[in-house]
Amino acid sequence: MNAQAEKIIRYLQRYYKDEEWPTLLAQAQEWAETEPLGGLKVLDGTPLFRNTLGKYAALLAAGARLYVPTNTTMPRDPAILGMLQEFGIRTALKADNPFDIVLDCAGQFCRLHPTLGFAELTRSGVERYEHTLHHPIFVADDSCIKRIETTLGTGESLFRALARLGYGDFAGRRIIVVGYGKVGRGVVHYARKFGMRVTVADVVDKTAELPSDATFVNVQHTEAFNEAVRSSWCLVTCTGRVSALKHRLLPETVLESPVLLANLGVEDEFGPSIPPSRVLNAKHAINFVLEDPTSMRFIETTMALHNACALELLTQDLPHKCMPPGEDVQRRLLSVALQRGTIADDVRGLSQEIGLCDY
Repeated sequence: MNAQAEKIIRYLQRYYKDEEWPTLLAQAQEWAETEPLGGLKVLDGTPLFRNTLGKYAALLAAGARLYVPTNTTMPRDPAILGMLQEFGIRTALKADNPFDIVLDCAGQFCRLHPTLGFAELTRSGVERYEHTLHHPIFVADDSCIKRIETTLGTGESLFRALARLGYGDFAGRRIIVVGYGKVGRGVVHYARKFGMRVTVADVVDKTAELPSDATFVNVQHTEAFNEAVRSSWCLVTCTGRVSALKHRLLPETVLESPVLLANLGVEDEFGPSIPPSRVLNAKHAINFVLEDPTSMRFIETTMALHNACALELLTQDLPHKCMPPGEDVQRRLLSVALQRGTIADDVRGLSQEIGLCDY
């Protein structure tokens, strides 16, 4: 294994047990033998935090000439950005180099022209790529693996973030979860685990899908929705849509109210009538107040899958469209994560309850 990858691994082992990131470690060890990305220029636009370095270690072990963009709107830890040179990782002030592969997040580099193609990390990024289908694009979000991160990882991180901000007394309090997709289901799961009372709000009646002890309110029924907010301790948005609560959440409901407001999406889901000062972390995703916005054990398999899509792009004559990662790739990574990692207990038995695949 090359010196760069080894240095990163030694650094991360000061913070994480090997069983917290077994998939990335196995990937680095396997790729160090064959260097399948040898000499290829790879731009990685993943949000940069300490655990992201584990992703970089595997790419470097694969022989990639790795670049990290500095002209990005993605959240990042300035301290980790400042360490990249120490690890010998190149930065790209302008992402206009002739890269071979772009590992993108939220479609921020969809207008580049890599020689081999893209791998996109998120669902929101797919919308941008659908307008620029000039290369093959593998979409990590089209996988069961991504649900581990978005459902379990993001749900768990909400409560770590609230505790970090001084709001760690959960038991018996009511939380209203707006949006019952992948993220919302994870929030409901952990809220119940912490002994909270749960209300789910959505534009579609989700009553039949909810746990028996959760209640439902339709966001479009403005009066009922705002009354549910007034009777809650915390409201968290999980819709992924810009201004999802515009004209739904009335300013007079919350501006003078003690109810906590939090967002778990990339976008401002509250809308312009609710000022940033009224929402925790100024409307930014609340889990980004943490050193690891998603715990290493929940995100590392997603990062390994995103990396693995780079190898998928080495296949000849791929169609110029958005595609899911190969099933065999997903199975191999999941096998390592569940056999060697610490997430098996989190995943086991939750397939039906929170929408994960049947592992």
